Formats: sequence, C-alpha cells, structure tokens
Amino acid sequence: MKPYYYKTLMGSLAVMLSASVFGHGLISEPASRNWTCGAITKPDQAEPGSICAQAFEDDFNGGYQFMSVLTHTQGRAVVDPLPENVCSFGTSTWNGQATPWDKPLDWPAHEIEPGPLTLTWDISWGPHWDDTEEFRYWITKPNFQYQVGRALTWDDFEEEAFCVLGYDDNNPNANPNVWTERSANLFHTQCQVPERAGRHVIYAEWGRNEWTYERFHTCVDVQIGGDGGGGDVVPVVADIQATPDTSVFVGDGQIALDASNSQGNNLSYQWSVDAVNPSLYSLSSASGSSTVLTLAEPAAESQVTVHLQVTGQGASSSTSVSFTHVPAAGDSNWIDLGAVSGQANALSAGDQVQLRLVDSNGVDTYYPANALVLTEATAGANAWPYALAQAVNSEASNIRIGALDANGDVNPAQSATANRIYATAPASYNGAFVLIQDGGNGDGGNGEEPGAGSCEYVVVDDWGAGFVANIRITNNGSTPINGWTVNWEYSGNTTMTNGWNAEFSGSNPYSASNMGWNGEIQPGDTVEFGFQGEGSAEAPEVTGNVCD
Repeated sequence: MKPYYYKTLMGSLAVMLSASVFGHGLISEPASRNWTCGAITKPDQAEPGSICAQAFEDDFNGGYQFMSVLTHTQGRAVVDPLPENVCSFGTSTWNGQATPWDKPLDWPAHEIEPGPLTLTWDISWGPHWDDTEEFRYWITKPNFQYQVGRALTWDDFEEEAFCVLGYDDNNPNANPNVWTERSANLFHTQCQVPERAGRHVIYAEWGRNEWTYERFHTCVDVQIGGDGGGGDVVPVVADIQATPDTSVFVGDGQIALDASNSQGNNLSYQWSVDAVNPSLYSLSSASGSSTVLTLAEPAAESQVTVHLQVTGQGASSSTSVSFTHVPAAGDSNWIDLGAVSGQANALSAGDQVQLRLVDSNGVDTYYPANALVLTEATAGANAWPYALAQAVNSEASNIRIGALDANGDVNPAQSATANRIYATAPASYNGAFVLIQDGGNGDGGNGEEPGAGSCEYVVVDDWGAGFVANIRITNNGSTPINGWTVNWEYSGNTTMTNGWNAEFSGSNPYSASNMGWNGEIQPGDTVEFGFQGEGSAEAPEVTGNVCD
C-alpha cells in the first residue's frame, strides 16, 4: 500500500495521472530551481540544450509537477535519518528518487550580498494562511565549492538553519520578518544571510502545522559577493503591460503582452500560461520582450494566469497577470476546475479515490467524505472517473463531475478523459485534486502481509468534554509493512477535530493513512499517530488490512 498521491487539476498541469503529490507553493524570488524550470519554463517550452531542457531530459512529465516537492514531515530539523536528495527532501512523488531539481546542473545563480534578503513564496495553488507555522532556511558551509555533476549532500550545508521564522495567522503582524501579500497569494520572509563569498545554495522549507504537517521544499542558487560591481548593478524588475487590460475576458480573441518596460540590463524573457484547459491558449513567443496570447472560446468560466520571468546580470524578477475567462454567451453557471484525468489510466480493485478542493482561504473540502473504494468493475480506465463522478455528484451541492453539454448540464461520462470538475458559479477554489490511494489488494506483492499487524487505540488524555488519543500499529509479521490504512467509528456524538502524523479522511467512520515518512513498518516496530476529539473518550475498535 502506498500513501496518498495527488493529481492537480488547476493550471497547465492537467496532462496526466501519475503517482505524484502536487503541493501548493514555491519560492518565486529569488527564483528557486522549480520556479525557473517548471513554474515559468515548462518542459515543452525548454530550449534544446538549456538548463531546463537538461533538468527535464530524463523526466519530461515530472517537469510539470513543479509544485509537488512536498512531504508530510517536520522537515530537516526533525527527520532522522535524512533523505538522500536535498532539494526535494525525498518527496513521495518520486518515491524518494531524484527530481529534476536535484540534478547537479549549472543552475542560474542569483547575485545577493550577506545581510538582509527577502525570499518570497508564491502559494497561489493552495493559499494556506491559517495553518502556516514556520519557514526555515539553511545555507551551504563557508568552504563549499559548487561542482556541476556532483549532487548536493546534507554535509554541504550548515547543520543549523540560519533563519527560522514563525508565523501565526491569528496574529499575522507579530513577526515583522514575515508578511503576506494576500491579493497576490504571496508570503514574504526576510532573513539575514551570513557572511559568504562565491557560489552557494540556500535550502528552504515552508511548514504547515500539525493539522497536516505538509512541508514544501526547494533550493535557491545564489552568487554572494559577485563581480558585477555591487552598486553599479541595475535592479531587475519585471513589468507587464496588457492590451486589453481587463479582469474578465469574454469569448475568443487575443491579448497583447508587453514587457519592454521591465528594468535591468541585458534582459532575457520567459513567458508561460497556467490554465485548467491549456489547449485553449497559445503564446506567439515564449521568450520575446512581447508576446500575444490567443484565446479560444471556453465552455465554462475559468481562471487564467500569464507568468513572466525577466533575468539579467545574475538576478531575476517575476510578475504575472490574471483574469477570468468566460464564454461569450455570458450565461454559464459553471466554473471549470479541470479534467479528472488527462489520459487513460486503469487503477486496481481496493484503491481509494477522493476529490480534494482548496478554496481561496486555504480550506480543504473532500468529496465523497469517505473515499470511494474501487472494485474490479469500477477500477478500469473508463470506469473509475465515472464512479468518482457519481459519488461526488450524489454528495456535493456545488460541485459536479462530468461532461458539460449544450444545455448547460454536467453528466458523468464512462470515459477516461471526458470528465471535468465544475463548481457552481460563483465559487473561489484555487485547487482541485484527485487523491488516489493504492489499496495493495492484500496480496503481499508490496511486502505487506494482510493481518500482520496489531492496531491499538489508546486514550492519552481525557478531560470530559474532549480527549487526545493515539493509534499504534505494530508489525507482528516477518516482512515489512509498506503503507497502511486503518479505520474506526464512534458510537455516540464523539468527533475528531484535528490530528497529526497521518492523512485523515471521513467523518465517523474515520480513516487514517500513512504519510511518506512513516509508511514502512519493519518487523517488530511500531508507528503511532494521534488526534484530538470532542465528546466522550470511548475506545472504538480499529480495523484495517494491517490489523490482526
């Protein structure tokens, strides 16, 4: 059994269904590796021989997963042993293997100086403000020598973070070194870069709290104390002039985009488009100082963002323009959130499927509340999207999955690729994801012995009106358990309010599945996760295919 993976449906990433986790943020300034090659330069836009082309060479589809460098851990300060790959921190998307951004290439390095540095996180794909907990930054040691062809190791970096910044959304101004620009979905963080000279790497983490322990990882390449003359360097500032400059574009047509007012010397330009249906949009040039966006007629309302990154003299600057694209008829009741699947992919009986929606406030909603468990009849490439559509449509009031017809109705289709997710207008969703958990089928093929573990529910604290409890899973078998899911149900009005160290779903009955870092249980070992609840602290039976 494998942990949950996500398939993003927002933006230009709706091109495949793969065992991947799509996250919600990355550093845009100074541009991180996955911002430069991924968010801005897509694999199909990378010039032959360029750094981005080299990064995507062995993993073309992976390049579209630029937001997927995340884990459900507490990061470098807590995890032991550390994963092999630094920039991705062993993300489960790549099963711990190297990502395009772990490659030891001659990445563009941004000129900075020791002292104050603002690092900006773009979290447009999932603006989680309320459960953001901290930002942490590590830098390579003073004697570090960057070598093209040699992968980064943890020994290259200082053991202690040079910058740790806490954040509490209930008091967002408490830390003057963290501030938000909510209209643009940006977190700005300011750190003091220690004395260094030459080529270095900053490894960065954005961490959410115990509600999810989602943590986003990235690397920023810098040149400290460069030879550009310091004060003689002209700052790089990206600027876009759009014609027409509108927040709503109706029907088909064109938008002229001009970046010639950008500041800096010897500038280069990179344009890209993020849209739920990228086939509707094309740019006349991806690398000119100006370009023209051509738009085809949409069937439903959607959000479109054009990104620009301007680079010059060892620095870069990013900006974007966003607008709502609506049908010419103007009477569409639907907002298009993207395709369920961009290509035919059969799943397996026992797999669990669920839709996750993230709104503009970072609140997650799941449909159906209890993940759909596939059968032999519903696991086929044409069958599971249809089954998911039926399950979501029967439960959700403002979401429909299916094909939009000429009458404005959304009807589930028995097709691998025809089903799309639609929200009733108006709605404010920033992300829609299909969560798929491999059920393992209990055949032992993944190293798991069905019934090889004992599952124990333990009340840790009980204060009458609420409680804290843990569930412990012990491997009593002779082979490792690789992934687990357990279930429990309360008999009265007891509810779970939050949890940690597991992926939770459902609402009495509840389900919990492993995270990427605690899915493997060696023979004789125990893993434990916890949660807080309201009501009576009863001790229900814990079930699951790892429980005796």
